[in-house]
Amino acid sequence: MEYIVFTDESNITASQFQSLSAFSLPYCYYDELTSEVNKILYNSQVLEFKWQKLKNAKNYFCAEKLIALVFAKLYSFNLRVDTVMWDMNDSRHSINRRDDMANYERLFFHLLNNSMKKRKKNCVWHIRPDVRSGIDWKTIHGCLSCVGQKQELQNTIFGSFFSDPFFKIKSFKEKESHKEILIQIADLFSGLLIFSRTNFKEYQEWKSQQTITLFDLENKQELSNREEYRGKILDQFNNKCKQNKLGVSLNSKKCLHTFNPENPLNFWCYEPQGKYDKAPVKS
Repeated sequence: MEYIVFTDESNITASQFQSLSAFSLPYCYYDELTSEVNKILYNSQVLEFKWQKLKNAKNYFCAEKLIALVFAKLYSFNLRVDTVMWDMNDSRHSINRRDDMANYERLFFHLLNNSMKKRKKNCVWHIRPDVRSGIDWKTIHGCLSCVGQKQELQNTIFGSFFSDPFFKIKSFKEKESHKEILIQIADLFSGLLIFSRTNFKEYQEWKSQQTITLFDLENKQELSNREEYRGKILDQFNNKCKQNKLGVSLNSKKCLHTFNPENPLNFWCYEPQGKYDKAPVKS
């Protein structure tokens, strides 16, 4: 079995919360899903979907259609979305001489390693990260290949034996998101997770305004188009998760969160594993 995974990040600048998303599917569905996304972009008159552009009706309707497509094909195409978010102000990252590039590389490795291991063992993978300068992709490729080839010792009543390797990497290539358009799905979910965390209060305000009465008009808080459209898309996504019983929570941690990481839509808020867990530093 062959799989392909696309990755993109959100807020990888000086922002407090940063995220990275991995969108994967069996390789046999790659052409069909690419064609479906192309149709959505064309009909929405959007050349390239980016979460940063989600502040008007055109990009909102495009995001709405992309999310609907993911839900429609989630099981029939065996899709997965694994998205991790980290806090630059937590104990892991609030250190002197932090190396942000090396930190990104480690989190990329952990996300891909965990995501690919959720598929069947001994599968072949194609990895397509969005282009980003300064990243040591060769080392990441090598590290993933090493852990993928590991075999677990299985003890059974018939004796002990080594299981199949976790995964094999067939290709690893940086791609530009306007050419490899399924990267845009990863961009959508990485942005959605960040917004759910940083704008949870604005989302609640938008939600409350949907049932506003004439007596509440004087106290109504004006929301920007950006907050309104993003609040609406988050609400639609949250409702679809609940309707499909996908185990994605929004209110419990005041951001998107999946309690069972085996679920196909997995949102993971990284927390330091202990005092020893520190981001890499510059030499």
